[in-house]
Amino acid sequence: MRGYFMKKIICAALAAAMPLAPASAATCWKKDHVEAAQVRNFEMMLMVSALRCNTSAYDFLPAYNQFVREKRTALVEVNDALRSHFADVAGLEGGLDAYDDYVIMLANSYGAGAGGLECRDLQAIQAAANAVPASRAAIWKLSESAGIAPRIDAPQCDMAIALANDLLADEGVSGGSTGRSIALAEGAARLPSAQVRGPAN
Repeated sequence: MRGYFMKKIICAALAAAMPLAPASAATCWKKDHVEAAQVRNFEMMLMVSALRCNTSAYDFLPAYNQFVREKRTALVEVNDALRSHFADVAGLEGGLDAYDDYVIMLANSYGAGAGGLECRDLQAIQAAANAVPASRAAIWKLSESAGIAPRIDAPQCDMAIALANDLLADEGVSGGSTGRSIALAEGAARLPSAQVRGPAN
């Protein structure tokens, strides 16, 4: 009974601490996969916005296509990392479907615009994206500067475990606390999605 309430405490704390997007995955996200999700979100914002702004005075579709060509290796690495995450969650076959659903969710979230940014703003961001080195780390750093967050449906693994450790320490638990914290963190990540909510976008 005590463990059940501890899981609910961790779950509530995580829900308050970080924004989560709706999806079917029920496991924590590794740091590498979280960063990949952030870069993919950034790239999807540019792609959808380039198509939407194509008929405006600030058309940057050719610049976006250049970005994809020049950063192809880094973008493929990002997609591979995300496919790995969803394969961990749903298996190889189910993971492909989950990945496709995730990408569609990202695209749909930008159908009506990108958080109040105008086409000229997005054109400037695209120019900055084209100017950075063709590495995943450089694109991720730019996405951070642009205020892009990863769209994830569960806590980041190291954050969940750290929070579990803090809660166990507050409870005065000592021996074997590492194993218990990992178990509690995993339990929190696997609670029904209705108990861990985030914004729809």
